[in-house]
Amino acid sequence: MDKKQKLAALGAGAVLVVGAVSAVSIATNSQSSPAANATGNLEDRIANVAAVDPQTGDKVYVDSEYQVVKDLGEPGKLTVEGEKKPTFEITVSKVQKLKSCTLRGFGDEITPENGTFLLLDVTATLDASASEAVDEELAIMPLDASVFGVSPGQNRNVDYGVSTVASYSCDLENALDVAVGAGSTVKGQVMLDSPYSSGQVVYDPQESGGWTWAY
Repeated sequence: MDKKQKLAALGAGAVLVVGAVSAVSIATNSQSSPAANATGNLEDRIANVAAVDPQTGDKVYVDSEYQVVKDLGEPGKLTVEGEKKPTFEITVSKVQKLKSCTLRGFGDEITPENGTFLLLDVTATLDASASEAVDEELAIMPLDASVFGVSPGQNRNVDYGVSTVASYSCDLENALDVAVGAGSTVKGQVMLDSPYSSGQVVYDPQESGGWTWAY
């Protein structure tokens, strides 16, 4: 996959499906990635993003970091070209800010390395059609803390260093699966270790453009 393909892989209308080893782009539709045109000014870079969501008709907002802006509880969607329903959806419905968490397996309280724990409630669905669109043995989308990021606000640089030993060590009552497979829906919690007590949570596996929710 060349640089342009990687940049396009997680825009408003591309589908990224991760196999056992590598990440591949399934397809793009009219909402191609704002990062696909990574040169020039912001207007040029986001020119190919659809003005409205093809399913709902709602306006699509993209910030200067190539993230499609969503409200908490509003899903980010990827749709394979030719399909009417989304192939992948992910929703961050709640973000809790915590000063500490319980150490898994021991019961002690531990504090974040970066400043603030963020406990996300996440739901993700990958349609069965994803397995037909790629050559990989497994069609999955990753959901562990390493594919999330944070920023201090809209149009601000994203920090992807939110997966720390501390966040991984937190005992979660309803831990989110590390990935969602084709034909499945998963729901649960993931812990991030953020340097910002308020800002934006980002889902962006290739660090090239995804979705962002304010907290």
